[in-house]
Amino acid sequence: MSMLHIFALNEPISVTHTHLTRQKGEVAVLPPLAEWLGVEAIDTDEIELFAVNDLSDMGLSDYITLAFAPETAIPASTVTRLDALEGAVLLAPDKALSAPATPGPKATLIASLALAQADHGADLPKAKVAPLPSSAPPARHEVGPPLALYALIAMAILAALIFFVGWS
Repeated sequence: MSMLHIFALNEPISVTHTHLTRQKGEVAVLPPLAEWLGVEAIDTDEIELFAVNDLSDMGLSDYITLAFAPETAIPASTVTRLDALEGAVLLAPDKALSAPATPGPKATLIASLALAQADHGADLPKAKVAPLPSSAPPARHEVGPPLALYALIAMAILAALIFFVGWS
């Protein structure tokens, strides 16, 4: 079972490092998070680090529910603790940590939540892939000369008649 660990950071943090900032190509200089959590290494591509007030009106518990899909509803007491946090938080799934975290004085474990897992562990059958039908080129329909051409020919004939017959 994969877990998401939520840490309150007891140090002022001015950096934001989330899935969105990484997708935008932003590079953050991170504090020594591995040292703060008492682990050898952290996969920084899997964590989120941000100030809680970056969420504006959204509670941290709502953000976690939407972004990480906990396996069960977050318990009410944990929701209260999460939504009361101020300052910076670190969201770290198990796969981001090289070992179980033993946070020091610069980080406090607030909660660990089980994350939803795929409910089907077997290999799925290969889909039969049929080649797309080749579409015939669009039918071309003949387009007659434009109306202006007919008008020009009619005026030329009328001018020729007037010229040769004259104004009688």
